[in-house]
Amino acid sequence: MKEKTFLILGGYGNTGFALAWLLLRETAVNLVLAGRNFNKAYKAATVLNETFEENRVTGIQLDAANFNNLKRFFKSADVVIDASSTTQYTQTVISAALAANIDYLDIHLSSAKKLAVLKSNCFEIEKQGLCFITDCGFHPGLPAVLIRYIAQYFDTLQKANVAGLFRLDWNQLTLSKATVDDFVSEILNYRPLFFRNYRWQKALMRRMNDYPKIHFGEKFGWHYCTPMFLEEMRNIPVVFPEIEESGFFAAGFNWFVDGIVLPLAMLRQEIYPRGKHKWINALMDWGLKKFSKPPFGTVLKVEAAGEKDNHANEMELQLYHQDAYKFTAIPVTACLRQYLNGTIRKPGLWLMAHIVEPKELLDDMENMGIRVQKSHSIKFASSQMV
Repeated sequence: MKEKTFLILGGYGNTGFALAWLLLRETAVNLVLAGRNFNKAYKAATVLNETFEENRVTGIQLDAANFNNLKRFFKSADVVIDASSTTQYTQTVISAALAANIDYLDIHLSSAKKLAVLKSNCFEIEKQGLCFITDCGFHPGLPAVLIRYIAQYFDTLQKANVAGLFRLDWNQLTLSKATVDDFVSEILNYRPLFFRNYRWQKALMRRMNDYPKIHFGEKFGWHYCTPMFLEEMRNIPVVFPEIEESGFFAAGFNWFVDGIVLPLAMLRQEIYPRGKHKWINALMDWGLKKFSKPPFGTVLKVEAAGEKDNHANEMELQLYHQDAYKFTAIPVTACLRQYLNGTIRKPGLWLMAHIVEPKELLDDMENMGIRVQKSHSIKFASSQMV
């Protein structure tokens, strides 16, 4: 049987290249790395072919804004993976995928606009029998998976809070203007919502316990975290009707970005919501590179409490990887392995966190280099867990 071909938009970028490397190691698919710069795409493909001593990768020039070219190249692929920083062209990419009759997966920051565009195409996606998977990666992508996974250790799940810490050596990264723009835009438009007392509510600055202090292990210690609503978390209270508290909470970046850049950016957004944010983007980029200090690494953890066999039960599950881009690419690779074996490939629009099988995903992630730690009977102080 002919092996599938995955076309990766943004295939020579930080996340796209990490994903391509993992897919070559973990699957038998052929890859097309696509982006606006042919030389970068060709060089990345050459490096991967030489590394794996195979010829499964091709590099091409492809602009996400050009529908006709997208459609032409998509027709030679089975799946398009959008790992680019051009979320403003989501509709164009989706339309081209539908026109070429191929499946779709994206690795973007959670975006209400992107989800709205995808939902507006649900009828055509289902009509054509295609499988579209969105919000893939670290976050979004894993928080709801961790809750679904840890629920197996409880008869009644009452609390399940997920927290993430993202520490990059920004000086070692080459970020395009589009990447920085998308990054800042998502930060400025996040919704500080969490689930408490059986209802979703907005965090308030005057309520300090809306911003919990969470421990991320000996390497990183304690950090105050901000609630960030992810679409994948919306149905957690539906799936687990006994749950009283849940949410996703993100640690900050560094003192300068958290204390100066973000407040200025939010004030600017409030005054001029439709204005350009070029100076904010530049200040964010400078602040991340200037003030981000080691240790570096990425942590995602869930703290849960409830009952098991009529006894109180508490549990913590923590995931770690030194490289944030590999931490993003590994769960996507694990998801695609389930797609390839046919267990999750079904018509419709799906969030990665809802469609994957949690245990298989975490087992695969651990085999690919994510460090997974489980602890039972953790004693949570009320000030440390929402």
